[in-house]
Amino acid sequence: MTFSCTLALILSSLLAQSQKAHQHGAAQINVAMEGGKGELEFESPADGILGFEHAPKTAAQKKSTADVLAKFKTQANTLFEFPAAAGCTLTPKEVEIHREGPQHAEVHAHYAVACKSAPTGQLTLGVFKAYPRLTSIAVTVLSGSQQSATQATPAKATVKLN
Repeated sequence: MTFSCTLALILSSLLAQSQKAHQHGAAQINVAMEGGKGELEFESPADGILGFEHAPKTAAQKKSTADVLAKFKTQANTLFEFPAAAGCTLTPKEVEIHREGPQHAEVHAHYAVACKSAPTGQLTLGVFKAYPRLTSIAVTVLSGSQQSATQATPAKATVKLN
């Protein structure tokens, strides 16, 4: 099994284990790193990102939805900031809104992470500044042989990577 397949399986397992009841303002991030390669997965009820969960109805809601998807695709490095010294780039593998019936939706983003060197230090969660309706993010980090879980908030928007 290849490295990225292994990480994808680990992330999928972590997300399935960590998913809780649909809670507005809350999100989940899973990070799996092995040296300079890894993956990051983000999931949140759409209300915390868009301010609504139903299918977009108005022109403003449609534009907001398109803007959110574009930001998660093109500005991931500002939403999820790895230490600059590591030289990391996030490449989107999947960015979408999962509909769960007419009144519930989740924003889901999955990225490949490629760094010039293994990131050490902190991951800064710029997603809090970009989307102030988010109030907490449950973060799980797998790095080498270590695993950690923590709760991030707008006041504590950094997470230790190792």
